Amino acid sequence: MAIQWIGRFLGVYGVPNQSNGENSIQQKLLGDLPLRNNIHSRNRYTGFRSKIAKCFGDCLPGAAKFLIDMRSDEQEKVYLWLSTMARTESNLVFEYVHSTERGLSFKEAEQRIKESGPNIPVGNLTSSWWEIFWNALWHPFNIILFVLAALCFIASDKSNGSIMVAMVIISVSVRFYQEFSSSMAALKLSELVKASIKVQRCAGRDVQTELQVQVDQKDVVPGDIIIFNAGDLFPGDVRLLSSKSLVVSQSSLTGESGIVEKLADVIEEPSTPLLELRNICFMGTSVVSGSGTGVVVSTGDKTYISTILSALGRRSPPHAFEKGVKGVSYLLICCMLIIVPIIIMVDYLTKKDLGRSILFGISVAVGLTPQMLPLIVNTNLAKGALGMARDKCIVKRLVAIQNMGA
Repeated sequence: MAIQWIGRFLGVYGVPNQSNGENSIQQKLLGDLPLRNNIHSRNRYTGFRSKIAKCFGDCLPGAAKFLIDMRSDEQEKVYLWLSTMARTESNLVFEYVHSTERGLSFKEAEQRIKESGPNIPVGNLTSSWWEIFWNALWHPFNIILFVLAALCFIASDKSNGSIMVAMVIISVSVRFYQEFSSSMAALKLSELVKASIKVQRCAGRDVQTELQVQVDQKDVVPGDIIIFNAGDLFPGDVRLLSSKSLVVSQSSLTGESGIVEKLADVIEEPSTPLLELRNICFMGTSVVSGSGTGVVVSTGDKTYISTILSALGRRSPPHAFEKGVKGVSYLLICCMLIIVPIIIMVDYLTKKDLGRSILFGISVAVGLTPQMLPLIVNTNLAKGALGMARDKCIVKRLVAIQNMGA
């Protein structure tokens, strides 16, 4: 009953309140345009209840689905923005993105790159070194060893305490070095792969002339007019301006192998689902056949694919190997919490010496703990990653080695 009551309070089982940010976003982006029914039919969870839900997300049934259904204000802006572009005439789209039918000037494009940053989706950003270090350090076995090492130092058993601290340092160092070096190698490799996009830019002081130039995908900005043919990837979310027998594959978004026909001369209805918009092409999708032109309306973390990647990145599911190691760690903690107090109590009742009883209990806890286990696990995983690296395969997370060999 208590869990169900908390669940209703958080909105997991009950009906949530509408977020206060919806009206402001609607007024800011759409004015008096009607809202898309399919976007606003889903529940919104914001504010205090969402923060509490994240804290209880692991212990409440149905909380995982609850967290997935939450949509932030940034995601809401992306959805509403694309819906607006699909329902707007092409000449008005240029006003929304502050561009012209001739395209952006080189100076304006350079200024927008400085303001918005490179055109890189959220999921392609590399983790910082401190995030990798924290993931390597924050492990149940490491916590057990740190606690036991502290107890050993308190009990003047410096030799065992020093050994445990050394095991943790070596284990964390091995994992951090391997994952950090792999991330840097993957980053350098991604920098070598460049996708050229044909962009229309305008130049000239007195008379503006249209030029078609090739730019890197990372240098595409909102307002750019792109020209695409069969085999090209869309560098951002694009509102079509013209199309000729255009067929697009959206398998990178839907996972389905089907193809979709896109048309530039249509105005979508408010009830049209997002992925069924015929005049919008999404970042990451590719042209199967045909050709056309379009104006880029969103890049980087403002694209639809970035909302998917950010939602997936909120809580990555643990691997089977991680579950097994954590299960052993928690079992060991439970055993120590049950056995060690009993041993201390029995020893104190027989010998009437509390100090010696506590020291004996610490010794039993140290004996129950496999100090070498984290080091052995990380060393073997790192060895597998090095073997994969010799075959020109970069492993960014060591736990993936077990899945590849399973």
